This record gives sequence, C-alpha cells and structure tokens, in this order.
Amino acid sequence: MHTRLVFAVVAIIVATLFVPVDATVARAAAATGTIRWSPCPGQAGAECAAVAVPADYRTPGRGQFALALARHAAVDRAHRIGVLLFNPGGPGESGVQLLGLVMALLPPAVASRFDVIAFDERGTGASNRVDCGTSPAAAASVLPVPARQDRPLPGTRVFDGMADRCQRLYGTRLGDFNTTYAAHDLDVIRAALGESRINYLGLSYGTLLGATYAQLFPHRVRTMVLDGAIDPAASLEEEARQEAPAIEASLAHFFDTCSRDPKCALYPDPAKTYQAVKASLEEHPLPAPGNGDDNPVTVGDLDAAALLYLSVPNLIGAFPAAVQSAAHGDGTPLRQTSLTFFTDLDGSSLVDPLWTITCEDQRVHPDAARAGRLAWDLNRRYPLIGAYAATYDLGGCVSWPRSRVPVPHIRASGAPPIVVIGNTGDPNTPHLWAQRLAHTLASGVLLTWQGWGHTWLLNGSTDACMTRLLSAYVLERSAPSNGRTCT
Repeated sequence: MHTRLVFAVVAIIVATLFVPVDATVARAAAATGTIRWSPCPGQAGAECAAVAVPADYRTPGRGQFALALARHAAVDRAHRIGVLLFNPGGPGESGVQLLGLVMALLPPAVASRFDVIAFDERGTGASNRVDCGTSPAAAASVLPVPARQDRPLPGTRVFDGMADRCQRLYGTRLGDFNTTYAAHDLDVIRAALGESRINYLGLSYGTLLGATYAQLFPHRVRTMVLDGAIDPAASLEEEARQEAPAIEASLAHFFDTCSRDPKCALYPDPAKTYQAVKASLEEHPLPAPGNGDDNPVTVGDLDAAALLYLSVPNLIGAFPAAVQSAAHGDGTPLRQTSLTFFTDLDGSSLVDPLWTITCEDQRVHPDAARAGRLAWDLNRRYPLIGAYAATYDLGGCVSWPRSRVPVPHIRASGAPPIVVIGNTGDPNTPHLWAQRLAHTLASGVLLTWQGWGHTWLLNGSTDACMTRLLSAYVLERSAPSNGRTCT
C-alpha cells in the first residue's frame, strides 16, 4: 500500500482543479491560531481538537470534513521552535491513536521543543473514516497466488465486493479521499495553528503525503523528515516487483537470527517449520477461529503476519510462536497477528480507507488477470513470501473505478533540504525507494540506516548516529550530508 504512478501532465491537470490556495484556506479555517484544545480522553498529557476542511477542494462550498488532531505541547516553552506534524502511514492509520508511541520514540530534545501534533487524515480514524463494511479477516485470509498461471489474483472476489460497496455507499464522494486533498488539509491545519511554516515527520505512506505537501507548498516547509520512503514515480506493479525481493531477504534474515537463538519459538530450524506450515496451509487451511470470524486461516494470514513482524519485530514479537501454534493445528494466534495488519489501535478496520486512498491516488489500476500473472511470477522467483507483494501493493485496486485526483508529479522545487531516510533491510519500503525519492526531490538529502525493519523511527530510534543527525536537522536546520550512512 505504497506510492502511486504519476506523470508530469498530472501536475498540470491537478493544478486546474483548485481554487486559489489562500482563498481556500481562508474559507476553511475560521481564523488563524484559534484552535480550541481540550484534554484527550485516555491520553495523558495530550490535547485534542478538530479543524474543518473542504470535502472537495474543487468545489469548497459542497461540504466539509472535521479533521481530528491531537498534540503534546512543547515542554520547554521558553525555547519552543514550532510545530512538528506527524503522519504514521498506511494509508489509513490514525495518527491521533499513535501519538503516544511517537512521543516515546522521538529524540527527547526534539519532543521537548516542539508542539508535536498528530492528525487523522481525511477518510481515516476519527476524520470521516471510510467504512464500506469490508471484513479485516476476509482481507487477511485472501490467497496470494492463483492456482494456475492464467488465473486472476485470488483475492479478487473480496476486492470486487469492497469496490462495489464503496461505490454504492459513497458514489463520486470516493474521489474526495486522496493524498492531494490531504496535503491541502495539512495547509489548512498550518493556517489554523497560526504557523507560517511547519516541520513534518512522515512514516511509510506518510512520506508520500509529505512529499506532496512539499510539492504544493514548498515555502511552507521548515524541516521535513520522510522515513521509510516510497518512490512516487513507481507504478503499483513496479512497487510489487521491487518489494518482493526485499520481503524475501528480510524473511531469510529472520530465519538466520532465529536459528541461532534458543529463545526463538521456531529454534533451531525456523525455515523448515515455516515452509512446512506454508505448504500445509496451501493445501488445508486451518479452521476459522470462530467468535464471528468464519474465514479459514490461510497462507494469506501467514504472509500478512510475517510481513508485519518483519516490519516491526520489536512490537510484534508473537509471530514465531503463532507459526509454531499453526504447526500444531491451531491457527487462531496466526489470525490474531494478521488482523493487527488490517486494524487500527482501537480495533477499527483499516481495509477500506487504505485501499480507497491507495487507489484514488493511482492513475493506472492493473486488472485482476494482470495482477494474477504478476503474483505467479513473483512466487516463482521468490517462493518464500514474494508473491504476497502483489496482493499487498495492488490487490485492492484491481476493481477500483478510475481515480479523479491522482498524485501530482513531485519535485518540490523551492523547498528547503528534505531528509529522506531508508533502511537497508526494510521489507516494506525497499532502500531503493529512498534513493529514488531523494533524487526526485529538488532538495532531497538521502540518509541511510543500516538496519532491519520498516522505518528508522520504529526500529532504530535509539541509534546515536541517527539521533544526533536528525536532532541537528530538526532543531537547527543543519541537514546531514547527502548519502550519509549510520551503521
């Protein structure tokens, strides 16, 4: 669920869709600097608020969305620098729900001198979340590989139903949920906060949102960190082809480390157990867990749970034990882990908002037959888990209607230095994408972390080299040298 195919002509088309930005912002924000904050229920030290934005920036009078915000105010008020806006990625994840996590991971010097503000992007969390009724369990259990080379992507039935329900429920309003509009929302938030410029931290998909904001509002950026970067110029099919070897390499690395760790639930031969479970699930899915979930536990659950674990192993430590349980005939722990991939912290489904934003951003949607051939080919080349990249990156778009506002061509000319972070062992957003995004941005600065997992912040926030470089950048606007690596 990453970046979108873009063309230079899209920038011209999209530019004609909007009323002048300043006028739109003036109408959307009642007054600058007048957000009313109140304590967030259940979040110690956090304050919550809402900001109204136009539902459709082409027709601002058609209606509004209320965007949910949460902030931790700067502790060091005497040396406060400004606001740091945060997006956790997805698309679809609630920034408001994850504010506490990002506060725990940010360098303390940064957290103390900025108002750290999370928000739920339009169509997500508490900001008019898209809900078409698609079951997370159904999405988790879709098979990744067709039975024959000439068959469509197996999950097409689930994705057909999702697209049909979304169109019936939302009609043309589906086009309101896209990254370009979300970037305009960011500028409404900036104005409502009374800030002339923002600092921004985006993870994974959040790097696309940040890059789009920098393209549309380059002079509104003070600093911007894009962690776990995606390549805005890659098509969905290209994403899958580039991600498959990264997932495969990460899984092989897990096998290696687990085989040397007696505390690992799959010790001493994790590869053998994993492959046995995979083969068994392909032939005989395990019974549905029950309690309202009547979807059998399949190899799709195994792949989804594995990718989630490989992305954030320190946060999802139950995966090896779940595989071991599946080896003994109990698929419930595996389903519980895979569902974590498709639900927000509060348990709400991420499936519909994730695919709505992903597909609305893309100009080209591969059909089910092409997606099936891609999965078959990736399975042949990367037999452990590579085929899952097809379902993960483009599965939900095979039946989606034509998008109305694709992501524009991104260059962000005129923006200050933008730091783009890539992990060498990222299974979710390959390091190649960080290299390409840093090159695409006119002021992109590539910073590499030699580590495993998805994003530096979620996997290496204690790394002294990265903390020092990023603190200097965000606090003092002193960007690291392009191509710098922390080992």
